[in-house]
Amino acid sequence: MLMAEVKILNRGFRIESTTHALRRMEERDIDKKIVTDIVCGLDNKVLRYNNSGEEIAIIDQDHDIAVIIEVRYNKVVVITVIDKANIHIKEGTVLEEIA
Repeated sequence: MLMAEVKILNRGFRIESTTHALRRMEERDIDKKIVTDIVCGLDNKVLRYNNSGEEIAIIDQDHDIAVIIEVRYNKVVVITVIDKANIHIKEGTVLEEIA
């Protein structure tokens, strides 16, 4: 599901969500706008991860949540959204923190 379309360094990116992530956001009462803002908080780092095949865990201290994404072909895919207190990062996942 399309959540937003954004520009990062003049390159268009779509932020999309898996059905799983949508369910988790609903269960945890987390607004899609918050998730979109967290992803945009990576700014130009998104370009570095484009087509890398890596999963990225973005920890947001302000909202006390983690957003797990993958960036493919100028599309950020939100895999899941979890309570930061319960985060378990699987081996090979890259960790990013934003304030």
